[in-house]
Amino acid sequence: MREYELLESHEPDNAGAGKSNLPGNPIERCAIKKFSDNRYNTLRNIVNGVDRLIDESDEDTLELLRFRYWDCPIGCYEWEDIAHYFGTSKTSILRRRNALIDKLAKYIGYV
Repeated sequence: MREYELLESHEPDNAGAGKSNLPGNPIERCAIKKFSDNRYNTLRNIVNGVDRLIDESDEDTLELLRFRYWDCPIGCYEWEDIAHYFGTSKTSILRRRNALIDKLAKYIGYV
């Protein structure tokens, strides 16, 4: 969505003026707009970091992420419930969560 906001022309390119004799370079203009926008870069880093975290995760970690953040089954709303499902303690699950958050922060560039 942010990319659309950046690249959408909100005002006329050449209102009321004649044609320029210099050739345009729309690809370069788009690249400069995208990579000079801090918000776009931050969102892109977050999306890429989450994708990388999911790609590098094992089955148990994916299931933990799915239970907590996406497909929460009935009765699995708290960390205690997720720990009970995995047959471990809440502290152990929270340590795994903290390790995931630290890894994601490195991928995103926050650390």
